[in-house]
Amino acid sequence: MEARLLDEIVDALTEERGIDPKVVHEEALRVYLNTNPGLKLDGAIALWRKGRISLPKAAEVAGLTVPELKEVLAARGIIRETEGKSREEMDAKLKEILL
Repeated sequence: MEARLLDEIVDALTEERGIDPKVVHEEALRVYLNTNPGLKLDGAIALWRKGRISLPKAAEVAGLTVPELKEVLAARGIIRETEGKSREEMDAKLKEILL
């Protein structure tokens, strides 16, 4: 079905049934992504890579656990950057523990 005809159907439903077109579009996208889980996963990863959502939120969107999503990222060669302590901070902590 062509896009113009789909828009006309939504317009007709809006007029005759009082259906909110935004709700129709959101629900259609939700159904589409649920029937194409690969796209949902790709979208979640894309949002995470852009810094728009956290890793746990990306896992939730994709329908995975955080460890599962980490495995997917690793399998795709996507490197996760994590913040670590500086060498000086680590050395100080080690001295504190060992002394």
